[in-house]
Amino acid sequence: MAVILRKMTQNAFKAFYQWSIAHHAVELMDELHTSRDEAINKAIAEVGEMLPDGLHTKDHCLSSIIDTETTETVGFIWTLQEETDGRKQSFLCDFAIWEPARRKGYGQEALCLAEKNAVEAGCQESVLFVSDKNTAARALYDKCGYHVLRQEGHGKYMIKKLQ
Repeated sequence: MAVILRKMTQNAFKAFYQWSIAHHAVELMDELHTSRDEAINKAIAEVGEMLPDGLHTKDHCLSSIIDTETTETVGFIWTLQEETDGRKQSFLCDFAIWEPARRKGYGQEALCLAEKNAVEAGCQESVLFVSDKNTAARALYDKCGYHVLRQEGHGKYMIKKLQ
């Protein structure tokens, strides 16, 4: 099993956007104890603010995760490269492996490739936020060498120094 990261096509971005809004709305309903409609509106606003130019938003990398054997898309990864406190970081905005492809190593491979791309772009660290309820993702990040930076609300910011 091996994967590549391929820049999302416009069609892949449309599917990602719909998934991201729906997924984020569920998180917001749980976190903020709000209605579905309010959560969807907030999710649309937040994702729109982060990606004002959609797929072409500066400093954002939106990639489909492709199984090199089957050429099927098994998930996606979205990173933002930015400077924080004088250090260039890659922030993992969103990352998902589709249900049928989980627990097969795709996530670890994709994360490793995203980190490699970040190093090539001059990033010194990778940062992410993971919900306390997402124990599978937390286990993956622990396995990949991320450490808790701080607890905030319903989750943790995690960091990994890149080489």
